[in-house]
Amino acid sequence: MRQIIKKMYLWFIHFLNILFSKKKVENDNVVVMMTFVEDVLPLIEALYKKGYRITVIGKEEKRKYIKHLEDVTYITAGNKYVFKHIQALSQAKVIIVDTYYLMLGAFHKKAGQTVLQTWHASGALKNFGLTDHQVDLSNSKKVAQYKRVYDATDKYLIGGPAMSICFKESFGAKEHQFLTLGLPRLVKYKNIDIKQRQQELKSHYNIRGKVALYVPTYRENHQSNRVINKEHFEQELPNYTLLSKLHPAITDVNDSSLDIQSLLIMADVVISDYSSLAIEASYLNKPTLLYVYDEAQYEAERGLNRFYYQTPSHYKVYNEHDMIQKLKYKENTLQPIFKEWHQFNNDNSLTQIIKYIEGMVKS
Repeated sequence: MRQIIKKMYLWFIHFLNILFSKKKVENDNVVVMMTFVEDVLPLIEALYKKGYRITVIGKEEKRKYIKHLEDVTYITAGNKYVFKHIQALSQAKVIIVDTYYLMLGAFHKKAGQTVLQTWHASGALKNFGLTDHQVDLSNSKKVAQYKRVYDATDKYLIGGPAMSICFKESFGAKEHQFLTLGLPRLVKYKNIDIKQRQQELKSHYNIRGKVALYVPTYRENHQSNRVINKEHFEQELPNYTLLSKLHPAITDVNDSSLDIQSLLIMADVVISDYSSLAIEASYLNKPTLLYVYDEAQYEAERGLNRFYYQTPSHYKVYNEHDMIQKLKYKENTLQPIFKEWHQFNNDNSLTQIIKYIEGMVKS
């Protein structure tokens, strides 16, 4: 039934392509498909200041993030709004996306339109796209559907050379598609004094001493993340406060309500697993420990890439006891380990991206 609904959805988009085929592409018109706010909001705000007409497509609960931008049009995501989605897309000069959108596999781009992919991570340690072990590569129809979505992207923003390798292997991207301009999601960090902000956050939340931040990725098939025993952790490491933030796809009553970027700023050490947040932590010069209790299972179900396996074993622990011992006795040996992912991220990244978009608009 799910496949039938998906086929009907894609056929309806084909019909809408025909319906809106006469709509002219407008040079000042930008559509942003927003699932991950931190990845696209800096672009939305910067383009808004430049006077572009912006339409954002996102879930209703994300509308609040653009309320301060009075003239931005917001269309709720979801199948029942697809008419409005395609109508907006058909007139956009630039379409900015932050993840995989099935709609793009059926949307017919017009001459002069460009799809720009920000992606929703600073890097990758796990497989995705066609390298994901869950993808049945023998199912030619399904693979063709994925490729149609991937092929809709014209340009990819990357923060370092390693991510271009991931996009090539996972999406079949080509070298000429990469924009070595840096990532919008990291701009926030360049506009503040990290050390000062860290102390302000700790003071506001009445935290003394150090903060260990646990940020695991999600597990397949709704499997729960293993929770670190906060009481035991803080008893063994009394100079630490443990905070946890699970993947956006997971909800948990013990989850911190703070946004992930504020939590990364507050952290003195980041405990992750296969999450790209371990890579983002290195941009902030934060040491990272990888708690990979299910490494073999995760490799079998999803797959881990070469960059994960190149990570020194010193930074990997497989149980809570070893994690605590590492922080208790070898804390000073832990360093930021993914700095090479940030070769292109700099103070001018957002300005450079906006200039590139303006160049596309004028072409």
